[in-house]
Amino acid sequence: MFQEFYGFTRVPFSRTIATPDLFPTAGQKELNARLAYLVRERGLGLVTGDIGSGKSTAVRTFAASLDFNRYLVVYLANPTTGMTGLYRDLVVSLGYEPPFSKPRLVTRIRSALEELNVTKHRAPVVVLDEAHLLTQPMLEQLRLLFSDKMDSQSLATLVLVGHPDLRRTLHLSVHEAFNQRLAVRYHLGPLDLQETIGYIKHQVRIAGYTAGTLFTDDAIQRIFEYTKGIPRRINQVCTTALMAGLIDQKQVLDESTLRKAIADLDHE
Repeated sequence: MFQEFYGFTRVPFSRTIATPDLFPTAGQKELNARLAYLVRERGLGLVTGDIGSGKSTAVRTFAASLDFNRYLVVYLANPTTGMTGLYRDLVVSLGYEPPFSKPRLVTRIRSALEELNVTKHRAPVVVLDEAHLLTQPMLEQLRLLFSDKMDSQSLATLVLVGHPDLRRTLHLSVHEAFNQRLAVRYHLGPLDLQETIGYIKHQVRIAGYTAGTLFTDDAIQRIFEYTKGIPRRINQVCTTALMAGLIDQKQVLDESTLRKAIADLDHE
């Protein structure tokens, strides 16, 4: 594959990149600051972004930075299991055998969160991905699940991560009670041109490339125009360009190589 041809020590533009090797964008830095505030306040937060914008990765990066001895991060990724399914997943993640009935699940979750906070001195942080799939009743049940001390406190930090539609959904009057309790709202936008340049150079560098310029300036400009700065799309087009370059035995990828890669992607 192209890894040997270009002298990479590992595959670039991969979704399995280690957290410390992620490219730090301005948006991610801003998100980190807001999430740090949210965790301190033990509140409810909303993170949105377009498909492939890196919102889940950015939240994962922040979660990895938290002190394991002070925080317990619970990641839930499938709201389509319904509220009972979410309850069961949360109970298991908290280290308990889930009871059968829904009321007992709620009781177990609340007691487990209370024990973490008071007895074990670890603050729970619950990240719920794909949150745009939550229904109105599910959002209301989540609000009630974490509410404590007559709604003046929360038993855990809750971070909802989802598509931009979720922001519009929460502004509907039926979600007013939940929306008012959001302490942090942040939309992670795409990379600009300079960040796209930095992102691509960073990806090839951490993959072990040392032979100088790999993507020409006009190639990167074409990548930015095609992907609109969405990291997942950048990964796709760069990977396709590397394969096209291998086929053509090109050590430097120029705009013509990108045209070929984009044509391949558009015909999939």
